Order: sequence, then structure tokens, then C-alpha cells
Amino acid sequence: MKHNSDGSGQPGSGIKKGLTTEVYLFILVIVIMLILRLFAADFYSLNNVMSTFNYFSYLLIGAVGMNLIIITGNIDVSAGAIISVVGIAVAFVGKTNVPFEVFLPVGMAVGAGLSFMNGIFITKLRIPSIVATLATTQLFAGILPLVVDGAIYDLPANFTWLAFNAKLFGIIPSSVLFMIIIAVIAIIFMKYSRFAKKLYAIGNNANAAKLAGVNVNKTVVKGFVIAGALYGVAGTLIVTAGQRVTMTMGSGLEMTLIAAVVLGGTSIAGGSGKIIGTVVGAFILSLISPAMNYMGLSSDWSDAVMGAIILVSVIVSQIAVMTEKNKLNTMKLNCNPEVK
Repeated sequence: MKHNSDGSGQPGSGIKKGLTTEVYLFILVIVIMLILRLFAADFYSLNNVMSTFNYFSYLLIGAVGMNLIIITGNIDVSAGAIISVVGIAVAFVGKTNVPFEVFLPVGMAVGAGLSFMNGIFITKLRIPSIVATLATTQLFAGILPLVVDGAIYDLPANFTWLAFNAKLFGIIPSSVLFMIIIAVIAIIFMKYSRFAKKLYAIGNNANAAKLAGVNVNKTVVKGFVIAGALYGVAGTLIVTAGQRVTMTMGSGLEMTLIAAVVLGGTSIAGGSGKIIGTVVGAFILSLISPAMNYMGLSSDWSDAVMGAIILVSVIVSQIAVMTEKNKLNTMKLNCNPEVK
């Protein structure tokens, strides 16, 4: 069983590979920023920068959760649907005029509960994660219209306090503070915790992890629950930014979260990946839509670029996995010359 506390999943060469990935990503960020400076200088207006950071905040928070799941070799295409359910649940609670401090715990509990369901389907019923989460996506999307008539309106004034009044220095959205706290905790957690090492071990080789004493099913379910709680945070931040809450507010967001994780260097096959890469990946993706807008390009290009990024990222990730497997096979042959 191989895993590496730096999140690379590759002994010895993991640090070098991780740094190389980050360098490429940072170069890409610099290039994008320079292009925007040359062709869309208005992009750097204070209002747009704060708006971009607000989007980056909940995108990264959700992507951190997705990162935990992908590292185990699973995937979650229900994240967007879960965020939509979280939004409706928080809005229902908000209608009762409860204090705004209640919103975040409610969102986290709903997200964690729904993701727990995914984890059980995957581990206990042995349903592949792509199938299980696709099924729950349809389930959640089908239930919402039965309990909500399109959207929820007339929410109390305190419902949007977190988004519009809770600002650092009167400028920086509170969502940025949540993002920084969660990102720092996640980086430390994934680097030093025993639980994170179990996640990497499962992603590398679940059978080997089980033989080494790791409770694979329990660990995977816990990973899904933590991810769900983070979806809950992201969903709460999104929903409290307006007085009108729709059933589709999280629709399609799962693909952006997956793209952020894979673009950040996490292997789609599991077993390797670093939170810092996800941070940069999410930041790059948060720039795409507003950048297209300020450069006068159609919003349709945003979806096309996003799709291209997902495709290229997955191809690169798969090539890296195949290369690593070939290296391991070569090492085994060299160590066992009689096999030849």
C-alpha cells in the first residue's frame, strides 16, 4: 500500500511532481491575469473583484469536499443537487424568522445527511459511485418540485445578512473568510491527519488498505459526510445571497467542482492530489465566466471552455496514472528477473 502525506500518492517523487503541477497552475493564473489586464482592464474594478472572490469562495469550499471523495477513487455527480436541496432547506428555516446563526448548521446537517446516503449506497450496496450519485441526483431533483412551487420568496431581512452585511472592513465578503478558514484547515488536515492517509491509501489500492487494517467502508462514508457538510456550507453561502431561492440554484455545479479538483492535479483515479492544487484550480475556473463577459465574448463560451478543461484535465490525469502503472510494472520485472 502506497500513500504519501504530501498528498501526491507517490513515494520519493511525490514532492517534485506536486510542485511542478503547482508551478504550471500558477503560471496559468499569471497568464490569465495579464490577458485580462491587457484586454479587459475593467475586470479589476473593486466590485467585480469582490464578486469574483465571492464565487471563488463557495466554489473552493465545495471543491475541497469533492477532493476528499475523488481521492478515494470515487466521484460525486450529485453535489449540485445536494446544494440545491440545502438551499431550499435553509430557505424554509429562514421563513420561520430564526436567527441567521442557525442557517449554517442546518445547511451542513442537510448536506452531510444526503451525502451519508450516497456513502451507504456505495459501500453497503456496492453500487459504483457514478451510478449511485447519478441516481440520487435524479431523486433529489424529482422530490424538490413536490415540496416547492418553483421558488421561495419573501424571506426575512436577516436572511441575507451573511452575504451583504457581514463584510470584513466593510468590503470583503464573509464568504472569503469562511473559504480561508476551511482551506487552511483542509491543507493541514490532508497533510498530517491519519484519516487523510487512509483516504489516500484507499484511492491507491482499496484491497491493500483493507489488508493493512483500514476500515474502507467506514472511511469512505466519513469522507462523503465531510464532503456533504462542505457542500452545505457552500449552499448556505449561495442561498443567503438573495431573497429568492430556486430549486435549481446548484444545478450543474458538480461539474465545475470536479473540474476544479482535477485541474488542480488530483488524479481522477484516486490516491493522489493536494488541496493547494484544488485552490488554484478553483481560482482559475472562477475567472472564466467573468473574464469572458468582460472580454465581450458570449456566455456560451464559458461552458465550452469549462468542458474543454474537464476533458484535458481528465486525459492528463489518466496519462499520469498509466505512466505510473507502467513504471511500477517495470520495477517489478527488474526486481523479479525470472518473470521475464
